[in-house]
Amino acid sequence: MTSVEQALPPGTLLQEYRIEGVLGVGAFGITYRGLDTHLNIPVAIKEYFPADMVIREGERVALKAETDEELYRFGLEAFISEARILARLKHPNIVRISRYFSAHDTAYFVMDYEEGTTLAALVRSRREGFDETWLRGILVPLLEGLRSIHAQKYLHRDIKPANIYIRHDGVPLLIDFGAARLEFGAATSYGYCALTPGYAPIEQYEEGGVQGPWSDLYALGATIRRCITGKRPVDAKTRLLAVEQGLPDPMPSLTMVAAGRYSPAFLEIIDSLLALRPEQRPTSATAVLARLESGEAPAVTTTTIVPYIPRQHVRNHKILFIGPVGAGKTTAIGALSDVPVIGTDQAASDMTRSRKAKTTVAFDYGIMNIGPHERVHLYGAPGQERFDFMWEILKKGVLGLVILIDNSRPSPLDDLAFYLKWCHDAMGTAAKIVIGVNFMTLDQPHDLESYYRYLLDETRQPKIKPPVFEIDARRKSDVAMLIQALLVTIDPGVQDYQL
Repeated sequence: MTSVEQALPPGTLLQEYRIEGVLGVGAFGITYRGLDTHLNIPVAIKEYFPADMVIREGERVALKAETDEELYRFGLEAFISEARILARLKHPNIVRISRYFSAHDTAYFVMDYEEGTTLAALVRSRREGFDETWLRGILVPLLEGLRSIHAQKYLHRDIKPANIYIRHDGVPLLIDFGAARLEFGAATSYGYCALTPGYAPIEQYEEGGVQGPWSDLYALGATIRRCITGKRPVDAKTRLLAVEQGLPDPMPSLTMVAAGRYSPAFLEIIDSLLALRPEQRPTSATAVLARLESGEAPAVTTTTIVPYIPRQHVRNHKILFIGPVGAGKTTAIGALSDVPVIGTDQAASDMTRSRKAKTTVAFDYGIMNIGPHERVHLYGAPGQERFDFMWEILKKGVLGLVILIDNSRPSPLDDLAFYLKWCHDAMGTAAKIVIGVNFMTLDQPHDLESYYRYLLDETRQPKIKPPVFEIDARRKSDVAMLIQALLVTIDPGVQDYQL
């Protein structure tokens, strides 16, 4: 059966959303047109459905083979990561997500529904191509969207005509952030590296390739080139192989192949985005926007591109886990540590006995190796306030803090308020913080959106708005995501710490 044949039928209810039809099918998901029955507005609903691994059993998603369980879960985590990324990105040229949820042994997220079509479909239907005015009309807002993405320390990593949606009013939207990562740096540092030949830059092929805004700019340049020529760009690996053999670049410049149809300055700008080597490209969307306005080709860097990968030069980090008793600090450190955790658990002798048999009385300590020359020292502070003198000791020299919250406690938002205030009082407004919410289930009064609303409340003091993630402290991938999110918030100029 095809993915379309296995799609949920019209009329299916997913919480308050009713399925009305299929909008699109990909290798790892199905996107539906739906209706929010509470608000009576159309929505788009994306379902995680890797067709090669799963089948539909009624409304439930089931594995074809149990041997695919680990791979399925990995993809599911990436799908939920996409939802979290989109939830943080607020820009008129980035598709907006309103919520995500789990059901039928898979996951879904809900997006604004927009009338329109993909740029890929437009390219296929427009044999005569697009004029410069129209291309500038989509290029500028897409660059503005990318600028917003990069400012949040994200990369899209899979820009192509199929992932750009053109609304009926002509406004372009970046969609499908399934390959996005909360990181600038080596391609193999965490997870996989998505590739679409013709649009992926050479650094996405290379082990240890340094990715950054220049990588998304290459893909965007390749997308505009496709609109100009009507042909898929030559893939970067083929280009590199030819150049290294002393042969001409098999992808001739646009100033040669499209001369006379577009202004020279416009073609030079697109050519600059498609420079084979990262150091030969513009390094930011802002630079390209400025050159589009001035009509000049963007300046390129002649120095090594390192501003977004400082962690490759930092040998030691110290990160402190704080949170109430039973929030999962010891468990989280144990999940990440590459060495046996040093703990100071003793039998609980006060009110904490109702939550756990043992409690930390000094600190937990572990080490997470990121690479051959880089590691993170993980410290866990005791949860009881009577040990707060240890917090003052442990905070010295930290690069960042992880606040773990137990969502099953009676007042988890009050717990969060307490620890945010302590971070502010102890570390000031420059404190680097990430929040992990543990023990979250569907039957609890507080979901992840409750924490977003709380952090966005302008009447709240202190006005700290760190990223927040739902986690299971027992899962290494969840806790690693917290550390990854925290590391990219750290000042790029930070120096090596000797702990």
